[in-house]
Amino acid sequence: MIEINLLPVELIVKTKAQKASGPGFKFDKIYVIYALPLVLALFLCIHLILGLILVSKNIQFSALDRTWKGLEAKRSALGSFQEAHSMLTQDAALIQQLSRQRVNWASKLNKISLSFPSGVWFNDLSVSAKDLTLQGSVISLQKEEMSLIDKFMDALRDDPAFFGDFTTLEVGQVLKKTVGGYEVADFAIKGDLKQK
Repeated sequence: MIEINLLPVELIVKTKAQKASGPGFKFDKIYVIYALPLVLALFLCIHLILGLILVSKNIQFSALDRTWKGLEAKRSALGSFQEAHSMLTQDAALIQQLSRQRVNWASKLNKISLSFPSGVWFNDLSVSAKDLTLQGSVISLQKEEMSLIDKFMDALRDDPAFFGDFTTLEVGQVLKKTVGGYEVADFAIKGDLKQK
């Protein structure tokens, strides 16, 4: 039945069914029928998007896996290079350590030669891992053999390039003898090397 009511909305008397449903949206079963395909379509779209993302990621993973396998030869070459490099680095460090510990005898012999005062010469030189032994002779017409030996020793001790590798450098026994009417003094110098 059609009902016509010309009263304003606020004066219209409402029935119980109208009061229960409230003033706003009226829920009807027809909305469920329309909403169900929309929800299903939304789920289907989400499922398709996630499926495409999964396929894309699988393709990327396969490409990266092929690249990784293609680099296998380079990785093994790099590994062998790094191993050889570390061995060479260790060898270089060992060589540097040994070169720091070595005694430069050519330089030391040159210092000895340059430090000889006039009238001093050496007869024998022996070197071991622990010490240096130098045997020499001195002649002086002014009878200054001991002062020449002391001058020679002071020159060696005052040279840090020479004395730096020694802990001690001492004159041993001095023996005087006469050769052809001249007095000659034989001496021995012993120097203990620093242990490195």
